[in-house]
Amino acid sequence: MKRLLAAAAALTISGIGHVQGVGGVPVVEKGKIVSIDSLMIMQKSLEGKELSGKIQQEIDGFQVEIKKAQQELSDKQETLNKQSKVLSKDAFDQKSEELASTRKSYEHTFAAKEEGLRASIQKQQLALRDRQMKVISNVFDQEGYAAIFDKNAPGLLFVSNALDKTDYVLKTVDDKFAAATKATVVAKAPAAGEAKIKTA
Repeated sequence: MKRLLAAAAALTISGIGHVQGVGGVPVVEKGKIVSIDSLMIMQKSLEGKELSGKIQQEIDGFQVEIKKAQQELSDKQETLNKQSKVLSKDAFDQKSEELASTRKSYEHTFAAKEEGLRASIQKQQLALRDRQMKVISNVFDQEGYAAIFDKNAPGLLFVSNALDKTDYVLKTVDDKFAAATKATVVAKAPAAGEAKIKTA
């Protein structure tokens, strides 16, 4: 699961310059090279946690299906074992073959379902990453950074904590998601006139 969540990105755009505030303190850190932890942002963001809960429900549901099938096969095997003394050899062999066929069918079915579940999870996580990368790209443009490096990027060994902007980007990502969620809720809410008609 964590491997599916792993994401690496590096955004590098030039744009060096400084905007000075009172006392020479920079208002915006233009031209600065910063780092983020995109994996942490995915895992700790509000949308990331929401997606993680949804994925866990899908996994739990799949595991329930498997346990149910396993119990069914176990019950059939137990019944067949009890019947072995009263069944003819041909009848016992036929039922054994049927049980083996059912077991093999379940194996193929659940293997396909597992593959589909993995693909679905990966698709959802890639979509989340794309949405968050758009927000990070906006932060890059607004703050005028010279470059944003991802701590998860291959080949990147050490990054100073002083350059880390993960918390800032995480808050921006969460604010964007919260605003979008609020807008969706408002859009789905019935108008005041409609509410009166329904309750009249």
